[in-house]
Parts: sequence; C-alpha cells; structure tokens
Amino acid sequence: MGACAPARDAVALRGAAALLHVTTLLRGSVTVLCLGACAAPVPVEEPYQRAAGEAFGTTWHVTWRGPAVPEVEAAVVATLARVDERMSSWREDSELSEIRRSDGPVVVSEETAEVVQAALELASATDGAFDPTVEPLMRLWGFRGGRLEHAPDDAAIEAARARVGFHRVEVFRHGGVPLVQGDGTALDLSAIAKGHAVDAIALSLSRLGAADHLVEVGGEVRVAGRGPSGPWRLAVDAPDPTKGPGEEAAATLSLTNISVASSGDYRTVYEVDGQRVAHTMDPRTGRPVVSSVLGTTVVAPDCRAADGWATALMVLPPDVGLHAIEARPDLEAFWVLGTDAGVTVQRSSGLGDWLARD
Repeated sequence: MGACAPARDAVALRGAAALLHVTTLLRGSVTVLCLGACAAPVPVEEPYQRAAGEAFGTTWHVTWRGPAVPEVEAAVVATLARVDERMSSWREDSELSEIRRSDGPVVVSEETAEVVQAALELASATDGAFDPTVEPLMRLWGFRGGRLEHAPDDAAIEAARARVGFHRVEVFRHGGVPLVQGDGTALDLSAIAKGHAVDAIALSLSRLGAADHLVEVGGEVRVAGRGPSGPWRLAVDAPDPTKGPGEEAAATLSLTNISVASSGDYRTVYEVDGQRVAHTMDPRTGRPVVSSVLGTTVVAPDCRAADGWATALMVLPPDVGLHAIEARPDLEAFWVLGTDAGVTVQRSSGLGDWLARD
C-alpha cells in the first residue's frame, strides 16, 4: 500500500465482476515564496492522494484530499479487516461462519445484523431473485470449484433448492442483543458485503475530514464531493469478452455524492451438455440465468444497495427489473442487452442525470 506521487494517472478499477473504471487527475501542491513585501499568498488547494491494496480476494483503491496517507491507510485497512472478520464465508472464525455452522441463533455484531437484514429486505423486494442463501446451487453448477463436465439432473437441482431460501433466515433481538438464525442455510453475504465495506470506508474518510474522496473495492464505488477536475467520472465496460477492462466503454458517468456498482457474466460463460452456463444463478429455478442481459449498472445513495441491486438485475428479466427500479426513486440503472440486432442499452428514466455530457 502507499500513496502515488501527484501525476496524471488513469486508474483501472478491477474486481471479480468489476466493470467500472475511473480516470483521476492528481494535482501537485504549489509553494508560493514571497521575497520582501508582497501580497498575501493565494490559498492553494490540497493535492489529491491515492492509496491501494488488497482485500476480500480483490483490490481496493481510494483517492482523497486532506488527511495524511498513513492515517487514511490505517482507517481503510482496519475497516476492511473488521468487515472480513465479521462477514467472511471463508474464515472459520467469522460471525457469518458461526451462523452457517449453527442450528440455532447466534449473537452477532450490530454491523453484521444490519447487513444480513439488508440482504433479506432486498431478497424480499426482488421476490427471491436476490437470495443470500444461494450457495448450494452455485456449488452444484460448478461456481465454487471447477467447471462441470455434465449438467446436474433435475433431482440434484431440487435437492439443492431444498437448502436455499432467504425466508428461513431471521434477524431478531433478545434483551437488546442482535441475533441471527440461519436455520442451516449456507448464508453468504458476498453479493452485498463488498458494497457495505465501501460505505464503511467512505464513512471513515468523512470522519477524518476527507470531504472529497472516491472509494473502490473490487469495482464497487462510492464518491463524495468532487474529483480533481470536477465530478468524478467513471466508465462502464462494454460487454466484449475479447477486450480487457477499460478498453471500451458502454457509458461514462459523471458522479458526486453517490454510489455505483456493476455486474456482468459475459466473461464467464461456457457450455455444458449444450446449455449456456454463466455464473448468474436464479435461486427460484435452481438454474443459471439465460437472458439477454449482459451487464447491469446501478446508481444508488449507498454502495450496499447498488451492489445488491446490480446482482438482482442480472437475474430479473429486463422489463421486470426496469419496473422495479422505476418504483424506487432513489435508484437508477442501465442494462447492456445482447439481442439479435446486436448490443443495446436500456436505461431507467432518471439515469440521464448521471451521464457525462462529453
């Protein structure tokens, strides 16, 4: 980890499903020397600084103005470590792993209870298109290991589906203490916890006095204030698996005080027994989604919501997803669709407010 020297720099944001890229102009500080009598020096804006590192099996990056680098790095690392200790499905000592192992309720932190509750509310709002208990189906279809040689049969799919169901998970309190009852499900917060981590880091930066900042973890982004040249600009990758991240944009967003997340499966598609298999799973059918949706991008007040909704919109049919977004005035989205006529873009009615004009 460390800060970059002030320079013009194009920063690629990469993650497991990262489709977002940001270009930032980092300006150096200016020193004004007065020899003899001179007018009062003109105040000079603080330079933007950067730091980056790794967490959650992906990368993180922050750009900000104000606090010293060691102070920011310490806050970011501590926040990511806390979220990992509580919500990792890979760590045996995490709160989430304890929930997954237990047949009864587990005492958890307020933070974990809040994120689990948010996941359950999103699952309910999307009629189960988003489901934090979908892991048995992901394993069955080879997305927690190697690719399949043969597709699972109906009996195997139904057996896995019997272990899936967000309605079986409950968040409640006893004596003011938060508890989570997992009911034997493989509760997994990976589709929402990364966005939560972005929000938590952004809060830490604000408390440190960094009013202007960008936080990115694995491609999920939250911005505050302005960037070096005005609003923060983020480009969304065009859905072309032959091109690397950042080579071609489907859209460029101009953002301030908002969050954005993208999801896409066009880089992870293969065929088994003549079936198209992608890592987007419909928990309601127990099968990978087959649709025209190649990628989704959601703009939301917080990154946790953007992260979860971007996943849900990959599952929902485009018309259903559009109706769901239009019913929520705090959310905007666009879809990159593959049709017989080629690649098209579907946008929610308010997305134009966030599109770059040049």
